[in-house]
Amino acid sequence: MQISARLLRVVAILLAALLPRCAGHHADSSGVIGSARGGDDRPSPPCSPADRAALLGFKAGVAVDTTGILATWAGGDCCGAWEGVTCDAATGRVVALRLEAPPPNGGARRYMQGALSPSLGGLEFLESLVVRDMARIGGAIPPALARLARLRQLYLEGNMLSGPVPGSLGGLRSLQYLSLAGNRLDGQLPPELGALSGLEQINFARNRLSGAVPPSYVNLSRLAYLDLGSNLFSGAMPGFLGQFRNLALLDLSNNSFSGEIPASLYTLRSLTDLSLSHNKIVGQIPPQMGILRSLNSLAMDGNMLVGSIPASLLGLQKLWYLNLSGNGLSGPLPTGAGTGNALPSLVSMDLSRNRLTGDIAQLFRSLSTAASHSNRTTSPQKLEHLDVSENRITGALPDFARGAGLRWLDISGNAIGGQIPSSVSKLSGLERLDMSRNRVRGTIPASMAEMVRLRWLDVSRNELVGRIPDNFTRLTGVRHASFRGNRLCGQIPQAKPFNLFRAAAYAHNLCLCGKPLPPCRKIG
Repeated sequence: MQISARLLRVVAILLAALLPRCAGHHADSSGVIGSARGGDDRPSPPCSPADRAALLGFKAGVAVDTTGILATWAGGDCCGAWEGVTCDAATGRVVALRLEAPPPNGGARRYMQGALSPSLGGLEFLESLVVRDMARIGGAIPPALARLARLRQLYLEGNMLSGPVPGSLGGLRSLQYLSLAGNRLDGQLPPELGALSGLEQINFARNRLSGAVPPSYVNLSRLAYLDLGSNLFSGAMPGFLGQFRNLALLDLSNNSFSGEIPASLYTLRSLTDLSLSHNKIVGQIPPQMGILRSLNSLAMDGNMLVGSIPASLLGLQKLWYLNLSGNGLSGPLPTGAGTGNALPSLVSMDLSRNRLTGDIAQLFRSLSTAASHSNRTTSPQKLEHLDVSENRITGALPDFARGAGLRWLDISGNAIGGQIPSSVSKLSGLERLDMSRNRVRGTIPASMAEMVRLRWLDVSRNELVGRIPDNFTRLTGVRHASFRGNRLCGQIPQAKPFNLFRAAAYAHNLCLCGKPLPPCRKIG
């Protein structure tokens, strides 16, 4: 859920960012610069011999090409049918080189194997260079790329590039968009990049870069997109981040950043996506976080945060994704008491693996966006994913109203009591239901057989009595089920999949019988 919706946001940012800003060129559907076509029928000049030689130098550095792109690089005019090459219609100079691996053919990934030739530095009119998802383009980033004085877009993503990020890239004074994501780059970030005051995007995610963010990066005041996720960065989060007033996306996840959340972060009023997941961040979640009214997604899971969840977060009207799991948060569940409907746009919330307390029914009521006929009946309409497992939550599940969009509900590992309401069947879209390791009592409602989309059902280690309803044979899509550790009795539904699960799924009950357990005894 996090990954697909966030990808849509990133694509939107990139499409907006890549719109051309100079006359004489156009952008194609992908946003990469293309050549302008005049209104007359005069033939375009052939490409420059110098540019053709530079391109052939790159081709010579590629030992294997399963994409078929370089097979088109034949003949004297590189501005003609050479795939991925775009020329200026008036001058015949190469202004864009775009090499992207096509989709897999029959399951086999297509790629280029080789290195980036320093000859690319000879494309002196180049404004956009894209070598993306070629998988086996390795070696170092050639320092010769620093000769591309007109370069505005540099995307070398999804390859096997290694070594450091060259400090010489700091000489590309026209550069606005820089992505080296998904390679094997190591070492520290070069301070020289701080001289590129026109940079609007930096993406160094999924490499092996380390150290701290250089202080010189304070000069990158136009940044709208900064992704340093999945590296080996350490040290405190830079306090100067708050000076990037245009910042829309900030991803520092999966590193070793430490210390508290800097107060300067709360000045980023344009921020829509913030991920600090899986670092070593300590302290409390400051109430000022609620000032970031533009936030769509907020992820701070896998840190060492303590204290309670600020009520101010519940006022984030646009927030659809919230993940605070795997911290040391305590205190009551956020309920939004007195604030009206809490988080009205929320689609996914994960508060698992903390020390939170409070009433589960009150949480559902606070997240409900639809008026209910009674104070006890509730169903969040937009919420699809709710995980509050491994906390200290009490209370009982409320009655549910029809029409809720929940697909994933995990309340396992708490102290929730009461009975399973028969109205749980109104959660008709539910695919995963886990209420294991609680204190739920009473019988299993037969109405649950209406939840035909269930794929995962776990009610183990509770205080359930009675039998597993016979009509559960309608739940043919279930792939995992566990009734272990209750006080159930009677025959297990003798149909797929329930008679095919392992015996452990039914162990430690009073008197369950029938496949996969021993047959039931005949009475009389």
